[in-house]
Order: sequence, then structure tokens, then C-alpha cells
Amino acid sequence: MVQNRATEDHKLYLFDLAHGNLSADKAVAGFIKYYVLNGFTLGNLQDDFMFHTHYPIEGIQAGLQSLRAALEKAAEV
Repeated sequence: MVQNRATEDHKLYLFDLAHGNLSADKAVAGFIKYYVLNGFTLGNLQDDFMFHTHYPIEGIQAGLQSLRAALEKAAEV
């Protein structure tokens, strides 16, 4: 189901991703739910972090890196 990104659930997903609170499966599922099914990319996720949150850059970078690693692992299956 396509999800609107302007929701509290989306904000929580961004928070949890930036703070390392998500398993790899949950990170990928959230990315698919809020981005892929809406036709968006990792670049859009990065834009959401940079322009719509006040999280430390280190947390954002770690979140993006862990998501990329989880996506790469999922693609190997």
C-alpha cells in the first residue's frame, strides 16, 4: 500500500533510521513503503533528512549507510 510521507509514521521511520533503531528488514520495508511505492529514490530519502529533520549529520549518514547495506543484501537473494 502506498503511504503518504507527510505522516507521523513517516517521521518516526526517519527518526528510527537515523538513530539506529531499525533492523535491516524494517529499514528496507519502510523504504519500500514510503519511497519505492511512491516512485522515489534514496536521494529523496536523503533530501527528507536534510530538509525536514534536525538530526545530526553523523546519524543521517549512518542511517543511509545501513539502509544501503540492507538493500544490497536484499538484492543478493
